[in-house]
Amino acid sequence: MPDDADRMRTRFDEIVEGLELELPDDLTPAEPVRPPEPRRAEVPPELEVEFDDLPDEQFYRDVEPLHLPKMAWPTTLAWVAAVGVPALLVVCTMIGVFLPRGVVLGAGFIAVAGATYLFSRLPARGRPDSPDDGAVL
Repeated sequence: MPDDADRMRTRFDEIVEGLELELPDDLTPAEPVRPPEPRRAEVPPELEVEFDDLPDEQFYRDVEPLHLPKMAWPTTLAWVAAVGVPALLVVCTMIGVFLPRGVVLGAGFIAVAGATYLFSRLPARGRPDSPDDGAVL
């Protein structure tokens, strides 16, 4: 008794045998269909605009540059210590300059001291002029 796979294979073979797979000799490739060329609409001469006739108007908003507040020298020094010293250590390691252990330890203490100073300068309860106390847990 043939199973489903055998019946399907037999049916497929019958379908393939009935196909005519020969192409006629007089078959030529079709010419590609090209879309028509776009036509430019005729504009009356009185409506034509020359680019030199356009007014010279500002098309942007003139914004004053933002003036950053001046930092005190201890804050600037703390930023250099907290960010610059670790960056310098990373650059030295990347270029293959290995520093003595004492220099690396001292640089670490300087970076921690700079970060500690910056954290100590943060306000305890947000900005003093802000009505929001922040989240209190």
